[in-house]
Amino acid sequence: MELPAGCPILFTALLAVSFSVAVSGQEDICPGVISREKWGGRVPKRIEYMVIPLPYVIIQHTATPKCTSMEECTDRVRSIEADHMNNNGWDDIGPSFLIGGDGNVYEGAGWLHQGAHTRGYNKKSVGIMLIGNFGDSLPVRPQMEALKKLIECGEKQGLLAEDYKLLAHRQVSATQSPGLALFQEIQTWPAWSPRP
Repeated sequence: MELPAGCPILFTALLAVSFSVAVSGQEDICPGVISREKWGGRVPKRIEYMVIPLPYVIIQHTATPKCTSMEECTDRVRSIEADHMNNNGWDDIGPSFLIGGDGNVYEGAGWLHQGAHTRGYNKKSVGIMLIGNFGDSLPVRPQMEALKKLIECGEKQGLLAEDYKLLAHRQVSATQSPGLALFQEIQTWPAWSPRP
């Protein structure tokens, strides 16, 4: 059966409403997400919706200095957004989510909107960017816990495919991201895949 034009967008909109209702009762699974409105994000120039569930989670780092307070992390996220939209000419901030050293998750493109984080994978993955540079050391514990909870939230809410693959940015792009220390850590996680 063929769906009428506009149905995928309507379905995605309904999924967004269902997701926000479902997540409101799942605080133990889903970390609190600082909305774009709360961190001062701009309105995207254009939005493209993704087809849920997503088959990939791609872990990245910002390769910037770390942040340890909400004020500092919010400034860093706004700076990244400005770079992506002003200098790169993108429609929005690139990653789906950013996680600060304060343990907060900052909304980027989110679960349902296509980001601009990994060429060739933007339409089929959630890109989670940890703020800092993790070549020599791991993110702080609150940052790692928020990352694990965010992924678990995607699993529990059906936003990620049951057989999704967890990848490091460096596995699918010519980059050192998410840094050697973090790359070695995520290789021990059950969903990590040696191949895309």
